Amino acid sequence: MPFIVSDISYVDLNFCNTPKAIATGVYGSDAGVVLVDPGPGSCIETLRALLQAQGIRVSDIQSVLLTHIHLDHAGATGLLVEENPKIRVFVHEKGAPHVIDPSKLINSANQLWGEEGVARLWGRVLPVPQSNLQVLGERNQIVAGGHAFDVRYTPGHASHHVSYFDGQSGIAWAGDTAGLRFTSQVFTLPPTPPPDIDLEAWRESIATLRAWRPEIVFITHFGPYSGVSDHLDHLETSLRDVADLAKRAIDSDLPDEAKYEQFRAGVVAYIRRAGVEDELGPLEHVGPLEFNWRGLVRYWKKKGASG
Repeated sequence: MPFIVSDISYVDLNFCNTPKAIATGVYGSDAGVVLVDPGPGSCIETLRALLQAQGIRVSDIQSVLLTHIHLDHAGATGLLVEENPKIRVFVHEKGAPHVIDPSKLINSANQLWGEEGVARLWGRVLPVPQSNLQVLGERNQIVAGGHAFDVRYTPGHASHHVSYFDGQSGIAWAGDTAGLRFTSQVFTLPPTPPPDIDLEAWRESIATLRAWRPEIVFITHFGPYSGVSDHLDHLETSLRDVADLAKRAIDSDLPDEAKYEQFRAGVVAYIRRAGVEDELGPLEHVGPLEFNWRGLVRYWKKKGASG
């Protein structure tokens, strides 16, 4: 369990037997354990074992902070609450109904992966009683496990995304708003799956992260990074570049089935130019290009219809 500072650490859930795919943040204070994005139900045994290795039981967990409700971030929440009904779950108001009743979330996942794929990748998804939820809005100040957090609404990747800033440690827990990164080299990619990618909102959310002036940005895929300004600079660039690759493919005269291949080839070339291809193995599991394509197609079509 690598420590970031003091009693704050994270665990690698080894999703799909792949290191550096999904990380869960862990606050191990005497006031109660706090988890940030507990990951999917398929990794619950890994999570439990990694916590136990540090002397932490599920019964010790006081709070779960969800950046958003996608299954790779929040799917295990109901399983944890079933085991420890005292857990408080912090979630944005737009995501709360789907934590209470995850049926729509599961049905949407079934459309992407099929029922067998959902069971294999994400495991069991249980509802969380409304009484366990602490519902968040545009801006909140919360205390969990004795730590104070400034919470801000940070949509763009998801309409129900929030980020948490621990001013004492200087850590911004940014979920997917701060992108995907698997290398010590500053190279990020934006995860852009359907249904609600919004590039304008995303850029505003990056500005929100900057305004905190964090010393460390922690992203679920994967881990903590210092040099936050450079990280966010690159994310703004890659967000623009990848979205432009999608737009050019959409606007091309190619048959529909060939447009995705043009986009994919463009992103692969983008990665190769940076020289980080060998380190992006987790990408196929947490940011598959086909899903990123679908999200950007939906974004550009909505933008064209409205503009």
